[in-house]
Amino acid sequence: MTPNMGLKYPNTEPEKARKSFGQEVVYISAVEEWIIKVTMQEGLNIYDTEGTLLDLVREPILQWRLGNNMTKTQVIRLFQYVIDVKVTKCPCANDVALIGYILNTTYNGVYIGLTISGFASFDETKWYDMTEIIYSQLKDEHKGLTLIDMVLTNHFLVILTSLGLYVSSDLRYPVSSDIQLSRADFCGFERVDYIKGKLWYNENCFANRESFEVDYVTITFDRNRTLSESSSCFYSKEPFIQWLPCLTSSFKSSRFLPHVITFLIDQNTNAGIYLFHNQRSKQTSVSVSVLKDGKPNLRPKFPNFRFPSSFFHPVGMVFHPRSHFLYVYGNQVWLSMDGGNNFELLCDFLSHYVTKTAHSFYTSDIAFITKQGVIYTTKAGLTRYTRSGKLVDNIFTLYYDHLGILHKVNPDRYYANSYHSDSGTSALFGQPPDMGFDTALAPQYLSPTEMIFFAYVPLNEPNSKLYKRKFKNIHVGKEINYSKGGKALIRDVLVHTNNLLGFHTSVLTEILEPFGTEGYDTTSAIDAPITVTYTGNSFYRVVISDFQSAAFADSDIEKTIVIPGYSSFLITEFINTSTVLSLATMPPKMQTSLSFTDKSWFLYGFGSIKGRNWTINQRPCNYWIQQNDLDSISLNVVNYIDVGNQANNEFKLIPNTKGMRLLEVPPVIVAVGNPTLLEVTTEGHFDMADSYHLKVDIASKFFEKGSTSLALIVWEASTSCSVTTILPIMKSSCSYLRTLHHIPGRNIPPEDWISGVHKDSQGFNMIKTLPINYRPPSNMGISIPLTDNFYHADPSKPIPRNLFYKSKETGKYKQCANATNREMCSCTEHQKSSHAVAFSDCKEKVHRFKFPVIQYPVALEIFTEKEKFAVKPPYLVTMTEVNMRQNWQIRHNMPENVKKMKNYLEPILKTPVYNPLGLNISIRGSELFHFKVSVVPGVSFCNLEEEFQIYVDEVPLPFPGHTLIAVATSVVLGGLIFVAFIFQLRNIHPLRAFRKYVRGKATNLSNISVDL
Repeated sequence: MTPNMGLKYPNTEPEKARKSFGQEVVYISAVEEWIIKVTMQEGLNIYDTEGTLLDLVREPILQWRLGNNMTKTQVIRLFQYVIDVKVTKCPCANDVALIGYILNTTYNGVYIGLTISGFASFDETKWYDMTEIIYSQLKDEHKGLTLIDMVLTNHFLVILTSLGLYVSSDLRYPVSSDIQLSRADFCGFERVDYIKGKLWYNENCFANRESFEVDYVTITFDRNRTLSESSSCFYSKEPFIQWLPCLTSSFKSSRFLPHVITFLIDQNTNAGIYLFHNQRSKQTSVSVSVLKDGKPNLRPKFPNFRFPSSFFHPVGMVFHPRSHFLYVYGNQVWLSMDGGNNFELLCDFLSHYVTKTAHSFYTSDIAFITKQGVIYTTKAGLTRYTRSGKLVDNIFTLYYDHLGILHKVNPDRYYANSYHSDSGTSALFGQPPDMGFDTALAPQYLSPTEMIFFAYVPLNEPNSKLYKRKFKNIHVGKEINYSKGGKALIRDVLVHTNNLLGFHTSVLTEILEPFGTEGYDTTSAIDAPITVTYTGNSFYRVVISDFQSAAFADSDIEKTIVIPGYSSFLITEFINTSTVLSLATMPPKMQTSLSFTDKSWFLYGFGSIKGRNWTINQRPCNYWIQQNDLDSISLNVVNYIDVGNQANNEFKLIPNTKGMRLLEVPPVIVAVGNPTLLEVTTEGHFDMADSYHLKVDIASKFFEKGSTSLALIVWEASTSCSVTTILPIMKSSCSYLRTLHHIPGRNIPPEDWISGVHKDSQGFNMIKTLPINYRPPSNMGISIPLTDNFYHADPSKPIPRNLFYKSKETGKYKQCANATNREMCSCTEHQKSSHAVAFSDCKEKVHRFKFPVIQYPVALEIFTEKEKFAVKPPYLVTMTEVNMRQNWQIRHNMPENVKKMKNYLEPILKTPVYNPLGLNISIRGSELFHFKVSVVPGVSFCNLEEEFQIYVDEVPLPFPGHTLIAVATSVVLGGLIFVAFIFQLRNIHPLRAFRKYVRGKATNLSNISVDL
């Protein structure tokens, strides 16, 4: 089930190209394809299925026409010229894939097919002819053009042809419908070199891309460099304009220059990993160098790892997608979990070798394709593998879709693999293969529950065929099944270095079900006493002591006499009915003659002369993994760890090991891609039911951004389990869902915001609809706005308060720039309700308050994908008014620890720093105040900012009494001073005149007489 739909997302990456659908804006970018699981229950029965949901609108490669469209008839005509096929898939949406034909020399052209459903059918694939686009980049040579290799990265398409390397423009910015290609020049390289070239890429999904995430692509040429050439290996990072040589100057000056098979970039540790092969000494090695400024350092990060001489045919190296599992493959396969420091042998194919690999990030499946068409599979991180089968097609490749379903891709048809749970058969490979080999096995008891099986090698076997009669690494974790009943689990493969005659290898097994012994219907020798004597020439003679009714037969050859507590004896030669010759599995234990009574020994028939009656098969799944966190049911979930934060994960491993002895060791390994980035601690225990509980804590270690894989590998699990490895990605960075929010002091329902009316108990409307083309006042006055921000913009309407020159100089449209009316502004409902100053043109309604606003609490909370919490120290904040208004004051609490942080940060930030706990503001001005709150840097990887608006209304008119009094007082005082000045100027002394007047009046009163 793969429904594909076009989804619209909010703007999470503003720098990306945009496509408009009505009023909705869609940003083209690499987007993770969704996996949908549906579970239904009826009674005790549970039915579940899963499918994918693909974003057709945002997926970059789907926005282009890759060339001229081709009809099915035109494609069919190409089949006779195809010699191989190449497939590359989108890192974030594996159902989106490209297929290309590699043509022989009798036909020219580059032909690419595009699928959006994981090669569900041939008719669904859209085919394009890219020949003309590539020819347009060539000057002269137009013959012998064919595809050689291609890589689809997160944002670019890189195509290697026989006539050069071509790189697309950034797929996120479709300037036209046809894809644009540019040619990368490599001086001195010609067609004969390009046809032997290869592209190498470390597949990682960069959805919600971080600044430290970048794609690298490497190209290698299969030839030795000449003195005029800098290298035969080049690498580049997007946009893939400059291609640098893989080898540094120290390697270039080396006398015996090793051949670079490939060069990969480790995204976890920012290191470059070389795979070298010295063609003179046949020595293969891996070297790791730290990247500095995008270039490998001269000094290796680790001592070079040298592979043994048995690894003589290296082919390539690949990272399992979205992980730190590094595989080096060729005639052997080696696995490294620490970025190339150490490797462990996984597979040994002797003279055969792996040519291609296929990977599924979702199921952790890995397929190795050998030159002979044999397919081997494993799970990421496991050190065991299995043989799935052989494909007889001459031309094919394998591909895993987004759900991890394996597809066989032929030039003319596609096949999806499926399994029948009852029979275990596969649609691609048929019956599960028998991994046994044609020889006899000699069992030897170690305990009632443990047994060793020795693989018999005839003494006259040619050396060239010895490998066909040996146990190998592929047998580890498999089951030996016996046709007469019984099975055992192979724990380990033992290689005998002490020249044990007749037995070069053996396996240590754990008995799951007891094996059936030979009965009277197959031999009569089992019910008799025997004597075992050493012959002196490595053989042991076994003689029946009482052969009246018991006798050996010619059919007993390659049967094994098993004596508990003693060595076992594999019968190799029939002498007569009472005597046979045998080889001992443990010769030092049997240097003298020993006698055994009847019923004290057993006879097992693990022979191969008359057809092998034992098989080695894949082990059924033996572990289930249960995640306790229901929010993280994905096996490849991306977790963001902010500064000072931690994530906790709990897992339960439930064994399905009936009849088995459980080892008293944890069945899981935890591997961290970059141990220096995050601090990872684990704790585990077994419960009463033998289930293993694992708790993993991941904490931010330093203020350092980066990404690392965290692999949980159930090393004891069978490769037939659907889940053996959990690969979450841990990012020491800011989650795109982590945001800062201002919590308003009053809640207004959404429907009231639409109507614009929400009244309190006194009838006061708490919503203010702003005037058209509104700008808040400035400190110079209400009628003189000086801000550049318009609110409720409409270019077709006049701009109020635009009389003064300074007001006309300011004021700029953002969303409405180059628009002639409000409809052309394309304001969405989200933008109309947003408090962000970037969308002020669209803002129509704001919170309304009565004057004055006294100690309004600024409540702040941080929202994550799982929780929300109040902002408190160390999350200190800064606060500004975006329109430069000043009629407001802020108050906050200042404990001693906050005071120290404040004193440290303010000189650096050059702005006041506040404690978010108890933060409040008071406003003495009128109309709109637009505040912006920001968390100080250094306490979070996120740029946590929040904006909110307050409109202060019903401001009373100012009382004029104090002004009049002040003016009158000034006039009176000024008049008095002026009169005093005039009197002084005219030499008039009012005080002196007044004194004379008073004295004269008193004199007159004293001279008055009265006649009686």
